[in-house]
Amino acid sequence: LPHVNQNFETNVKGIYIAGELGGMGLIKNSVEQGQQAVDSIVKSKKINNKECLDLIIVGSGPAGISATLAAKKNNLTAVTLEQDSLGGTVYTFPRSKVVMTSPMNLPLHGKVKLHNTSKDELLQLWKKVINEHNLEITENTKVENITPLKNDTFKVITNKGDDYIASNVILAIGRRGSPRKLGVPGEDSPKVAYRLLEPELIEGKKILVVGGGDSAVESALLLKDANEVTLSYRNDKFSRLKPKNKENILAAEAAKSITIIFDSNVVAINEQDILLNLKDGATQKIENDLVYIFAGGELPTSFLEKAGVTISKRFGYILKKY
Repeated sequence: LPHVNQNFETNVKGIYIAGELGGMGLIKNSVEQGQQAVDSIVKSKKINNKECLDLIIVGSGPAGISATLAAKKNNLTAVTLEQDSLGGTVYTFPRSKVVMTSPMNLPLHGKVKLHNTSKDELLQLWKKVINEHNLEITENTKVENITPLKNDTFKVITNKGDDYIASNVILAIGRRGSPRKLGVPGEDSPKVAYRLLEPELIEGKKILVVGGGDSAVESALLLKDANEVTLSYRNDKFSRLKPKNKENILAAEAAKSITIIFDSNVVAINEQDILLNLKDGATQKIENDLVYIFAGGELPTSFLEKAGVTISKRFGYILKKY
């Protein structure tokens, strides 16, 4: 995790972090942090430099949209950059439903309560907020580098070769950075996710889990009791699993509570089914409600460290019985 102070500022003065990257994945908390980070920037008075932008916001999830609204509310000159599309950001959200017990307060917009909300409904909310307040989100633009300059500003370079200069930067990106995608038709469907949260809320579904690592196997095991789970893995056997995970997944296959299809690759994700390519060149169609893809991701650690942000690496401890 990156170091941030009570104002959501990192050790690099002028770079702020809000949302999941700072350890807060809940929508309400992310929204609050986006607003509070902008409030901190306004209080710092590191704004109104006529030669550059006041703020660049990286990411258009809950924290990024909240920060964009707060920047407009405070009359800051700001640009919001999103590496995916707005829909892509929403659809990588790890829950199939969003449930909130208390309302969140969006700057300029007011209170919003999400009760048993789908990804599509969440996307419509963001679109409504963006349209009503004339927000500009620059989509499909990935930030490659953030370089501190000598005059206390930052040069932000994107994959499109665009350069931006700003006094402040808010990073509202996911902790996993960019999930690795399969690049197949239908992957932008709302039924696709790249992490699993709250598996206890998912039941009675036909689920495909893609991957052969510990995250994929652990997710399949969590889902198997209340759902019909198929695991698709591109190799012919598991080779990098923790011993206990390997034992458990093979036991689940033997008990027929999980179906494992080795030597398979997803080639299409449709509304009612998915299509796999098999080792012998044949294809297999499987009825499907949800797809969880665990193909790894590009961690943002090096991206942050290049900008000078200090990262804390946390390690677990194994207690042995003697």
